[in-house]
Amino acid sequence: MGASRLIARGDLLATLDRAVASKVTIISAPAGSGKTSLLSVWASRPDRAHHIAFVPVRRDEQDAQLFWLALLNAVRHPPGTTSQMDPPTATPGSNVRLLADRVRSELGDVSGRVTVVIDDLHELNSPEALAHLTHLLTNLPLNAHAVLATRRDLRLGLHQLRLAGELTEIRAADLRFTERETLELLDASGIALSEAGAALLHQRTEGWAAGLRLAAISLAGHPDPERFVAEFSGSDRTVAEYLIAEMLERQPDDVQDLLLRTSLLDRINGELADLLTGRSGSERLLLELEDANAFVVSLDPERTWFRYHHLFGDLLRLELRRTKPDEQAALHRVAADWLAKRGHPVEAVRQAQSAEDWKMAAQLLSDHWLDLYLGGRVATLAELLGRFPRRVVAASPELTTVQVAGDLVRGSVEDAGRHLARASGALAAVPADRRGRVQVMLAVLRLFLARRLVDFPVVAEEA
Repeated sequence: MGASRLIARGDLLATLDRAVASKVTIISAPAGSGKTSLLSVWASRPDRAHHIAFVPVRRDEQDAQLFWLALLNAVRHPPGTTSQMDPPTATPGSNVRLLADRVRSELGDVSGRVTVVIDDLHELNSPEALAHLTHLLTNLPLNAHAVLATRRDLRLGLHQLRLAGELTEIRAADLRFTERETLELLDASGIALSEAGAALLHQRTEGWAAGLRLAAISLAGHPDPERFVAEFSGSDRTVAEYLIAEMLERQPDDVQDLLLRTSLLDRINGELADLLTGRSGSERLLLELEDANAFVVSLDPERTWFRYHHLFGDLLRLELRRTKPDEQAALHRVAADWLAKRGHPVEAVRQAQSAEDWKMAAQLLSDHWLDLYLGGRVATLAELLGRFPRRVVAASPELTTVQVAGDLVRGSVEDAGRHLARASGALAAVPADRRGRVQVMLAVLRLFLARRLVDFPVVAEEA
């Protein structure tokens, strides 16, 4: 998307303006969060009074000397000048420490305020360059400020700056578009979408800048924008290509395998991930992925349960279907068994249903429907029951019994009586080891139905 369609994110620009009062600002967020766009708008504003030294780090930069030469060149020459655009040239035997000292010295010689902006710092893979950068950041001249944009946190040893209140941190949550900004972006792109459609798009993208912009590109000229948004997901071709290139393919093979095998769950923890991958150490990988802003989000203060960004999860499930089509059912069954044994019946039923293991799913729902019913989760009960094919419900006395509860929730007393009679007549088809439980279920449902019908003799008998 061209610069003409960038929107001025006033709150973030004001945050950056305030951050200049400290020594260092770190903008740490996933790929496509709008870090570079934000910095470009902020640095190019006509009222910018101080000098900007802008340095983008090259992909997988391992040459410390080239990095420091580029930084020195940016400090010496304002953006837009010919000299600033000349590529730096490494000199054999040049001392990196002396280059770093020269940068600090020339920063101090700049007249007025100067801000060093280093973009894509995660691409700097030189321990030597990072060590000297830490020294520079903790010893900046009084007139200097630094802004670091990165996809993941680097070990720069800035804890003393944080304690002193000299470190400003802008995170993924700060960069997410609000619903208002989503509407502004759509309007700037010439896209007419209802408020409900814009809210749904914001929800699906979770305010992720690249997702919104890619959606806006696809929406331009689309004959039915509302339908497009309703169907928009991470499997959309433009989004999938971006996520594969910028997120998935950058991960090692074992991490890719972990992401794919666990994507079939709404939430995952280390123990279950170990079970699905057949390897240990999954919790460490999940924690590292969250720390690396790799679209992995912890769900609890202890950071034991995690989920994936909605669009990233969509993409992972698409890749799982493409690369491991014969393993999906087995993975769902393993997850269902683990969840059931750990006291997560609703998720267990859904996993068994996804595996199309209807027998397992029916037994799990039969075992736990009363807890859901009495716990006020009748909508969840109806949703789980509705995911079974009709033929499966009709052939299962246990599911037919549960169906009675669903009828009572809907207030369909006539259907409840009919299904109750059918389930009672098919009791002999229930395995002997489960028949006693189903008999109790039928008695409870007769009591519920009799109460609904104000049939006191039956209520007393069943009670």
